[in-house]
Amino acid sequence: MGHSLRRQVIAAGASVLALAVGTGAQSPVKPSVKGDGQLRTELSLVGRTASISFAPNLRASDAAYRNLFAAAGKAEGRVRIGQLQTNGTLRLGDVSIGKPGSSPLAFDLSIEAASEGWQLDIAAADPSGGTGTSNSVGKIPLSRQPSAVASPMLVAALVPVARNTAQLLLTWGDVKAAAGVEYQEVQAPPRPAGAARQQQPVNRKHDDENVGARPTMLSQMNETALVDPQGARVSVLFARTFPRGAQAQSAAGTTRRAGLVVDGPDFGRLMTTRDGAVIELTEAPALRLSIDRAVRAGKVVLRPGNQAPAFPGAYSLWLKRTGPGWRLVFNGEPDVWGSQHNSQSDVGEIDLAYSQGGEPSRPLGVALAPIAADRWRWVLAWGPHEWAADFTTAQ
Repeated sequence: MGHSLRRQVIAAGASVLALAVGTGAQSPVKPSVKGDGQLRTELSLVGRTASISFAPNLRASDAAYRNLFAAAGKAEGRVRIGQLQTNGTLRLGDVSIGKPGSSPLAFDLSIEAASEGWQLDIAAADPSGGTGTSNSVGKIPLSRQPSAVASPMLVAALVPVARNTAQLLLTWGDVKAAAGVEYQEVQAPPRPAGAARQQQPVNRKHDDENVGARPTMLSQMNETALVDPQGARVSVLFARTFPRGAQAQSAAGTTRRAGLVVDGPDFGRLMTTRDGAVIELTEAPALRLSIDRAVRAGKVVLRPGNQAPAFPGAYSLWLKRTGPGWRLVFNGEPDVWGSQHNSQSDVGEIDLAYSQGGEPSRPLGVALAPIAADRWRWVLAWGPHEWAADFTTAQ
């Protein structure tokens, strides 16, 4: 890329980085929501957010659930597993829920036995705390298969698949089940002067001062997040993918861009990166990690307050080629363009698990998949490539 074009691309990201700064380090460190004993996984795509909350103590070995794990055709029973919230319209299978531009709506989720295995019952949340069975809005089949790694407790994750689609992945005992989730992208009508904002954040009660900034930030970026039972939040911002030829207003004027797609220049250079170098992203900001509490990955401990005392920790994340393998580099400069890696600000790096075989057309996407109440897996997918690392809370 020529120097002139590079300056234009960097300038085009200035407004995005300003938004990241404005939403990532404006609130002192404290739980994102009041701890309610639930694990929560969130995913924001195309400017909309969905979250799944569930209890971290649903044991597969519990006698009450034993019949659910019987072979297809013999399984029996039903269990409420948690709740879904969304501030947009989602489609799960052939069931549509939510309303575009509305305040967050809640839906109870239950697994129940079906002739082919399991199905997911989606019901309008019962304010009284009941099961919500009479408020069912639809049921969708879950693909059920053996899990390579057993999970004693039920865990749920929202994993991006394409520009506006994800998978709801459920791992419980020796079973892995999945359902497709489509985020419907709707252009909100202009808001009349003085009218109240209608798109509210999902599970971000401590960000009341950023109610306006967050939707603006998510108009440019995607986000994946986890909230632990005590309310502490960890999140990663990553490039949003736009329809081909889409226009966006930035500091450099109106630009055309698609995002980090597999037919873009950044992906084209991915596997030819020289040994010892980080992957440069010329068309997007660097991945941005934000943490409410200290976390550990390998021998690296990351802590809040690295940008300002008593504020959430913020770091940029970089893929690094190391011979036949890959490493994840943590950098103390969180709000930089993807071509502006400053090695002097690196704070540590860890080995990554690497595999191939995913959908070859996937744009870059990041997922945070819980393993337990205090452990999770960071997964970066791009085309057929996947990189993963395990994190845990630290003292």
